[in-house]
Amino acid sequence: MSFQSPIWLWALLALPVLGAGLIAWARAGRRAVARWADPRVMAVGAPPRTRRLRAAAAVLALLAVGAGAVAMARPSAEITGEENRSTVMLTLDVSDSMKKTDLEPSRLAAAIAAARRFAGHAPATTSIGLTTFAWGNEVRVAPTRDRDQLYRALGAIEETRLGTALGDAVLTSLASLRAVGAVTDPPPADPSDSAGRILLLTDGANSIRRATSPEAAAERVAASGVPIYTILLGDDPGRPDQPLPAETLSSLSTRTGGIYAQSLSTADLEAVFSDIGSIVAPVERLRELTVWVAAIAIALLTGAALLAALARPRRPRLEGARAV
Repeated sequence: MSFQSPIWLWALLALPVLGAGLIAWARAGRRAVARWADPRVMAVGAPPRTRRLRAAAAVLALLAVGAGAVAMARPSAEITGEENRSTVMLTLDVSDSMKKTDLEPSRLAAAIAAARRFAGHAPATTSIGLTTFAWGNEVRVAPTRDRDQLYRALGAIEETRLGTALGDAVLTSLASLRAVGAVTDPPPADPSDSAGRILLLTDGANSIRRATSPEAAAERVAASGVPIYTILLGDDPGRPDQPLPAETLSSLSTRTGGIYAQSLSTADLEAVFSDIGSIVAPVERLRELTVWVAAIAIALLTGAALLAALARPRRPRLEGARAV
């Protein structure tokens, strides 16, 4: 339990003062009755039932004041639960170099296995799609919550092709996110608030000159407010006429507000996917309880008013009185 405006809790210090004042007022009334009235002549003062009702009404009123002060302090509770932060588009390199075995049993097989684990641990309400790319690119699964469909698509990836059209693949995944409404207009100010994310797995730099450059793709994705999480598989130096793959992928992530990581072993890849999985992991959120505490205060005040009404002295009934 925490409070967003804790300064109001100082008002609770007034409760003992108010309680002492009410007790002093009731005692002063009883002393006045004892001093000025003679019970042998006329019964003066409230009967026991009325005094009990008034005391109960005073207690409820004090509790209502305390609950009101707590409500003004805006109480909140930390609640941990799964939050569907994103629609994730897996973007997987299936170029020929993915057959290398520095990641066991191969880069491609290790990436597919990690992608399956990622999908298995993501909340059921998270939609996940799949784009594969080499010379060209293909959306194999549009974002969906059907894990079996995704697993079948991952299991059907066998052959590899030449080339790496990195920029085009990123834009294809962006188009898939836009098609399912995971790209908002205007985009969020903070990419971490985006409804869509791209998870890119590749072992090389862009190698198709006619394709969209990674820099141009990053500009368009950043303008849409979608972060790109990039994972570099292996440690290939890339092409001599291109920036290092690590530079290309880290630039994609930095420009769009995502995360860059490199996997040099299957264990590294599993750890990276575990970290990336935090984008859809359980998170702590604050839930304000102000309205409930305010409702309690109103209920207590209503109860105090009802008891006070019941405690009102009844007019004596004059039986047999006649008009003169």
